[in-house]
Amino acid sequence: MTSTTPDVTQNELAAALVSVADVLHARTMRATGDPHGSALLDRRVCLQVAAGMQPAARFDRTTWVKAWQAAREDGSLPQRKAVYRQLCQTLADELDFDGTGWEGECQQAEIRGIASRLRSVDTKVCIDDMLGPLDAKVDPRNLWNGFLSPRFTLDAARELASQTQRLADEYDGDGVDTVHVIDCGAKGRDGNPLTVVLRVSWTYLEDEGAKQSTLIIEPDDEGRYSIGGWEWCWSYAHWTCACGRLSRWHEGCWCGLTRDHQPAAPLEVATWTAAAALRRLAPSVTSALIDIHEGRAHIIQVYAGDEEIDTADDGDVFDTETLGTADAYLQNAIERSEPAHLAATPSWEHVPDERSAHVYRITFPTL
Repeated sequence: MTSTTPDVTQNELAAALVSVADVLHARTMRATGDPHGSALLDRRVCLQVAAGMQPAARFDRTTWVKAWQAAREDGSLPQRKAVYRQLCQTLADELDFDGTGWEGECQQAEIRGIASRLRSVDTKVCIDDMLGPLDAKVDPRNLWNGFLSPRFTLDAARELASQTQRLADEYDGDGVDTVHVIDCGAKGRDGNPLTVVLRVSWTYLEDEGAKQSTLIIEPDDEGRYSIGGWEWCWSYAHWTCACGRLSRWHEGCWCGLTRDHQPAAPLEVATWTAAAALRRLAPSVTSALIDIHEGRAHIIQVYAGDEEIDTADDGDVFDTETLGTADAYLQNAIERSEPAHLAATPSWEHVPDERSAHVYRITFPTL
């Protein structure tokens, strides 16, 4: 008999690390009263996290055993054991501990930093239409007044530098910070270019001088540069889906389409958007019958596989607003298409019945 280890997402592992940080904070406050001090971290703390227990200042074996037994009964034990195993390994790797049986002093900020890295997503960021879009890594929870704190590669920092300098020229330097990437042309021992990244706040130059107005930005251990975090109004860049809606750069559209999968034909787009509208109330929807008599699209039946799950009249599953929204997507696509396009679209099949000669079955894409 074999078993497999469930996959643990970065968000799950990051959440577990945040819980460990909360435990450390409680221990530090209890022992020293210093929220920035260090505290003892051992594997039992990770055991508590894996068992899904609330953060506590000390290890409680009785409570843990009860939680672990409950996890076995509700079927979540394999997942929690996987979180525990990866959590211990992550801490061992990141904090240079012995992963088989370590104990050590940890700073709460260290673990929060690890959690932030694990949560980070690859995306594009911008500041209105002035700067960007630029490739960056972003922790969605690291926000300043709702704005992002991106970390850029050196190439992205070069592009940002170019954009800020063009912006300064356009506004004669009025209220504009500029970024500068200075290369000496040589490479360091690690093979990377010897480079200095600077940010200059020209607004404060006269009053505070060059030293106070210039910030040297050091790369982090991933070689990325945090520029404008908790100071500039960075936001996610967006992309426009074929269905007409905006989505964050790293996310798919609500209709199920992604940036890499963008059908151009109106009927293909409507197939996705109508499916998305119906699946909000019935996720198992696979197809629908529509009547387009006199050019007016009207859904008459919805299916999950071979099973009928609703009609346009009984309202057991769908409300009028949802059906009307799906009808509108289909109607708009039909108006923008030639009659021959209906027969040529693979997901649209002409199936006339006794009610009408203008009935089509639409097979929705699998998400």
